[in-house]
Amino acid sequence: MIDKIAEWIDWLSIDASDSTVAAYRWELRHFEKLAGRDLLELNKSDLARYLSERRVIGKCSDATVRRSINALKAFYLFALGKRSPARTLPAPSAKRRKQRTLNWSQALSVMSSCDTSDALGRRNLAIICLGLDSGLREAELCRLSVAQLDLGTARLTVRVKGGNDGDGIFGPHTVASLASWLAERPAYAAPGVETVFVSIGGDTPGRPLTPSGLRCIFRRIGRMAGLEQGFSPHDLRRSFATMSHKLGAPTRIVQVAGRWSDVQMVERYTSSLSVEDMAPYSPVSHILNPDS
Repeated sequence: MIDKIAEWIDWLSIDASDSTVAAYRWELRHFEKLAGRDLLELNKSDLARYLSERRVIGKCSDATVRRSINALKAFYLFALGKRSPARTLPAPSAKRRKQRTLNWSQALSVMSSCDTSDALGRRNLAIICLGLDSGLREAELCRLSVAQLDLGTARLTVRVKGGNDGDGIFGPHTVASLASWLAERPAYAAPGVETVFVSIGGDTPGRPLTPSGLRCIFRRIGRMAGLEQGFSPHDLRRSFATMSHKLGAPTRIVQVAGRWSDVQMVERYTSSLSVEDMAPYSPVSHILNPDS
């Protein structure tokens, strides 16, 4: 029997990002395993039952269920066209939750938790500095190659969400941190590996870091830094937007520098600003003490 999922993945890989392909592949293989029969024989009720079990038994979030639905819709549209049983599946609406970001003191604690007396600490500090300065997503941090990084101009180019190329910049302290790691990198990178950040030790030494591996690294760093609410690579992207905004960067500049296609995403991330952030902008204080 033709493996329709593999055929679909080949088609999807032509235009979709690596992270989307990997996520959708997992969703369909997981569904196939639980279904136990030919997916092309299933109907809308079968799909709805599976999605309900993912939500109730698997306790999956709205975002995860929505990803499952998108994967099912894409697969069945490819396989069955207008006869797709997933065509009218309702997707849960996105819930706006408070976005987790670092404050100044937490960011310093995270950096300080990296022991730069060894290569592991120098690599981790370089990852954190680059993520916080440029707002790179976890997949972008993992796929960034040495050739895409220019320390002389403090610029980078990387394939971003959606498959396009995007540019980024970073500051002098991040240049120094990257230079320190890159000086060590040849001793740890496996032959032929081009990514900036590679594994040190573990099951795949010298290989490119993966998003799941990066999340494990960040959880350890978060514990060492005393972050009770956890710590993930995407916290750096949100913190990049929020901190840049607090420092006076216009929203449009933050959008361009962070490679967001929609300014509303920047506004969503900076919604984590609190009322205390208004303190320096008190109209009365400015009227009575304009030079402060």
